[in-house]
Amino acid sequence: MNEIAKKQILFVDDEPMVLKGLQRTLRKMRTEWDMAFSSSGKEALDILGQQPIDVIVSDLKMPEMDGMQLLTEVKALHPHVVRIILSGHLEHEMTLKSVQYAHQNLSKPCDAEILKQTLVKLFALRDILADEAVKKIVSQIESLPSLPSIYSEIIEEMHSEDPSLKKVGDIISKDLSMAAKILQVVNSVFFGLSRKISTPQEAVVLLGLETIKALVLSVKIFAEFSQKKFAWFNIDALFSHSMSVSTYAKTIIKNEKLGQDLINHSLMAGLLHDLGKLILATNFQKTYQQVLTAVQGCDRNLWDLEYEAFGTSHAEIGAYLMGLWSLETPIIEAIAFHHCPANSLSQNMGLLTAVHIGNAIDHNGLASTDGNTDLQYDAQYLESLGLADRIPAWRQFCSELT
Repeated sequence: MNEIAKKQILFVDDEPMVLKGLQRTLRKMRTEWDMAFSSSGKEALDILGQQPIDVIVSDLKMPEMDGMQLLTEVKALHPHVVRIILSGHLEHEMTLKSVQYAHQNLSKPCDAEILKQTLVKLFALRDILADEAVKKIVSQIESLPSLPSIYSEIIEEMHSEDPSLKKVGDIISKDLSMAAKILQVVNSVFFGLSRKISTPQEAVVLLGLETIKALVLSVKIFAEFSQKKFAWFNIDALFSHSMSVSTYAKTIIKNEKLGQDLINHSLMAGLLHDLGKLILATNFQKTYQQVLTAVQGCDRNLWDLEYEAFGTSHAEIGAYLMGLWSLETPIIEAIAFHHCPANSLSQNMGLLTAVHIGNAIDHNGLASTDGNTDLQYDAQYLESLGLADRIPAWRQFCSELT
């Protein structure tokens, strides 16, 4: 392999035996990676200042400067570096606090093949978000939507020493329009609750913080765009489609027993997977209206026409914004690749797979916002994961929700 193509990876751990074990375990990766090893956070920062590094893989629990403090510094000083934290089972609380500083959290000790797959996926995602076409489009946008303050308040409460469900409900209640919309969505057919929910506090207790967090962020974003009047763009239909995709993705993940973390992420990823359409519609009205009109009269994919008009698509633009907001990497990945999952180079079923299938199922069964009602799955991608035979079961699970 060409030396220029090698990735530069820095491993940080205060235990010499761990570093020696990593060197021994990862010896076979020398043809693809140039690896450096550091025994402290300070030494790691010195290395980062002296040579180009693509990835830093740090232990979480270290003296003087722990992994969380180190990655905080790396994020500020070297934002282009991919940040991975390694943690043991007894460090769960610290790991939760590190999610805003690390792109990925892996269990310690980490299997070399899992680490390799993780890095391949992260590099693919980083490359797509660094694409010049995406940056060019974003630079032409007068103002990207900012992270809603009410969402930040809820995150702050969730990370407090004594988080309170009641306080989260109180935060939502302060915004009357937000509270009304949250209750409307919670009481809709998407949640299928047996009784009507009358207060935000009750909704938080019943649905949990992760679900409420996703609803607050998506509802606030859609509400901002809904204030702009576009007769040619059905924002309500887009929100309904997004709710369906999130519900289908969650159902698929639960039935495949992929874990609570992905269940928590599924609502956010599904609700925001088409966020880029809102950005294009409100910032490039004339051009995007022409794209949506063109797709109605042909058998081509919407995102292909978006590439011709903008050099990128709504998927990458939405993922770029989520990256700016530092949402969890699986969510950003699911948004970025939800039409073309094979481009993620993922070798396992995960959130991306569920969102891709949920999106396809809803487009197949319902009239979509872009006129493309015959969207197909990426059959080759599903075949490569050994999942092609699961499609009938997934469709059945989702059909039972309606």
